[in-house]
Amino acid sequence: MAQFTIAMLVCADLKRSRDFYRDVLRLKLKTDAVPDWVDFDLGGGALLGLHPKTELHAVRPGSLQVGFSVDDVDRFVEECSGKGVPIFQSPCDESFGRFAMIGDPDGYAIQIISSPR
Repeated sequence: MAQFTIAMLVCADLKRSRDFYRDVLRLKLKTDAVPDWVDFDLGGGALLGLHPKTELHAVRPGSLQVGFSVDDVDRFVEECSGKGVPIFQSPCDESFGRFAMIGDPDGYAIQIISSPR
């Protein structure tokens, strides 16, 4: 069986995206090699990699969604809004818990989820 190791997002501005994932989502920065590469330790050997756009690698919002769990979706989305982060979908209740969707600096959708109340 294959083991998941990395999801990679192509970014228009690597520094801006690094700051977003580090400061807004508070991910643990593993490698900071701006302007060439950035990655974050997601635990269990999994990484979120950020790659600068090139002629071969284009920014394509909608091509991938990543999701993260937080303790309180409503509070997290409110904090994001205060930081100017785009809110694609306001918090709502779903069968699997409280759900919202925000956007990263390049327009990639990020699912934010907390356990059911």
